[in-house]
Amino acid sequence: MAGRKRWSWRAVVVALTAAAAVTWLTAVVTADIRRAPDANCIAVDSSLMDMIAGRPASDPLEPLEAVAVRDPWTRSKASVSPFDNYYAIAMQFRRSDGSTSHGVWGLGGGSLPPEGQALKVIADSAPLVSVDQSARQSTVWPDTEMFFPEDANAVKEAQQCLASRS
Repeated sequence: MAGRKRWSWRAVVVALTAAAAVTWLTAVVTADIRRAPDANCIAVDSSLMDMIAGRPASDPLEPLEAVAVRDPWTRSKASVSPFDNYYAIAMQFRRSDGSTSHGVWGLGGGSLPPEGQALKVIADSAPLVSVDQSARQSTVWPDTEMFFPEDANAVKEAQQCLASRS
């Protein structure tokens, strides 16, 4: 037993803490990987798609498909109930020349719709803004009513949801 070293209590605590951290990180990553790819994707009601397409920048737009993702981080300075939840809406649409395109809009809305139901407009005065370049070029929704960053995670997730359905 002469060549055997004993661990100090500090070394034991460090080793246990490291093992706990690795276990926790593994659990988080595994849970995220196992999550369904469209777990955050919310269907969008046709009336909401028509509302977005109803203010074209030039030629009429025909909405084809849309998906929303709730964004818990985006808030407007003018955020008041019932518009206290924000959604990134990725929509594919057809232009009058027959070409298809897609864009992302931000909506201030009500609570998350019940499981299996589509996101609807709760009032005509719901704040709606063009978020990405395509949305700004295709529609004339104001960009000043509320701030919805183009690099928000919900915008990327909404685009991924739309791409996975196309």
